[in-house]
Amino acid sequence: MSAPSRLAALFLALALASSAAFGQARSDAAREKRWADQILPNLVVGDAVQLQAAEGRFLALYAKAEPARGAVILAHGPGLHPDHGITGELRVHLTDRGFTTLSLQMPVLPAEVDDGSAYRALHPEAARRIAAGMQYLQERGAKRIAIVSHAMGSGMAHEYLRANRGAPVAGWAALSFYGVFDGIAGAAFPVLDLYGARDYRGIRGPARDRAEILRALPGSKQMAIADGGFFLAGGEKAVLQEVTAFLESLSAR
Repeated sequence: MSAPSRLAALFLALALASSAAFGQARSDAAREKRWADQILPNLVVGDAVQLQAAEGRFLALYAKAEPARGAVILAHGPGLHPDHGITGELRVHLTDRGFTTLSLQMPVLPAEVDDGSAYRALHPEAARRIAAGMQYLQERGAKRIAIVSHAMGSGMAHEYLRANRGAPVAGWAALSFYGVFDGIAGAAFPVLDLYGARDYRGIRGPARDRAEILRALPGSKQMAIADGGFFLAGGEKAVLQEVTAFLESLSAR
């Protein structure tokens, strides 16, 4: 990124942080539309639906399993879309294995903003989108709803779980979570903490602190994927296996 671009990104990030203090931080709607225009013509599994949150309507990909072993909300990484990369692979894989899936378009920033800290301004909006997804699945009869999140999506899911301690969440698979699990000690659901053995330092470094919290949550598990690099790249096969096994353990509880 050039110096002028970095400066522009910095000013935008500061503006977002400032607007967040007044509840004005919003996703880049134009970028969301561009993602939708790209992925929807090639959608094979599931249907595109529009959900409603406080900030407006947003895209989700809904695939119903019949009969369903459970329901899963998927939250993708920063600046991406609900059918991207490992999130898209999980969406198809889990549906094939009997789980109804709802993959949400999470809030995004303009493409030139690549600073993950700037996305924190969008966490409250993201939490409201997850709440809308929970409601959508409940209205369709889902009673056991798990959350599977990746990278920045894990930070957004964490925001939702902290703000909605009584939500009917059956379990949370947090992939490449950055930091520690503040605010979920004593949660009523198990957590799967997956990260790459060569993941970012901010993900690997706090793993021991996260493990301390997980020890008090029955059914929880932490695992470093041997082949996983940054954001678990290269370890996708193991991720599919571990997440599926975790969700199957939830359906057996």
